[in-house]
Amino acid sequence: MADYKVFWVPDHIDSMDGTQEAPNATALINEWAADGYEVVSVVPGTNAQTYAGLFITLKK
Repeated sequence: MADYKVFWVPDHIDSMDGTQEAPNATALINEWAADGYEVVSVVPGTNAQTYAGLFITLKK
């Protein structure tokens, strides 16, 4: 049976132009990948409480 983890990670995107880095999301993904987890999805927040971050789902 797979083990899923869902995180909301605050990351700020400065503009809509070009590729943007998301350092907090990158750090979280790298941390959990070292423990054998893989990314299932990365989705932007959509409401007033979550719009400045990303929802990341990982599974092992």
